[in-house]
Amino acid sequence: GVCVSNWKVTFNDAAPCALRGSSVVFGCSYVYPSDQTITNSFWYFSSQRKNNDLFLAQEYRGRVEYLGNKDNNCTLKINNLISSDTTQYHFRFETVNKGGETNAWSSKTWVSLSLTGLTTKVQPATVREGERVTLTCVTTCTPSDHPTIVWSRDGHSVSNTEFLASSEDSGRYRCAVQGQENLNSAPVSLDVKCE
Repeated sequence: GVCVSNWKVTFNDAAPCALRGSSVVFGCSYVYPSDQTITNSFWYFSSQRKNNDLFLAQEYRGRVEYLGNKDNNCTLKINNLISSDTTQYHFRFETVNKGGETNAWSSKTWVSLSLTGLTTKVQPATVREGERVTLTCVTTCTPSDHPTIVWSRDGHSVSNTEFLASSEDSGRYRCAVQGQENLNSAPVSLDVKCE
């Protein structure tokens, strides 16, 4: 008989986190006995039946890219992430052997995607000139791609996230992802009182 250990799907990160509006890549590989040939492979999410291809689901149309192949790479990319993408994803492949017998294998584990937004914290929100201010960009999970965070005040770039306040530091601060400034937080005000 065929040894079950010859069939396997492996995910690089079973619990990735990404920013809403950005993209995520599910690194994935699969193995199967050498006498099998892949006839079909696809991703599906937990609420779908096992033979429903994610690519055919209306809510993913135009947002998913299969970066894998029909050999052993099952990497998937989802673009323009929306809240409803927070679910569990499985990979399934179907094979035929030299004798014409068909087989199918679904991943025994899954990729569970979490999404986050960016939240700006200005501490404290009201200060006197010369007092220390700290800017923090908060997420509900740590984005797997570790994006570089950039800061702005009233649309102008800010280089320091910790500084001694002066009157010109008053304004509305927001954090964003470098290179994707459309992925930003809501603005938070800093009020610097003159001595």
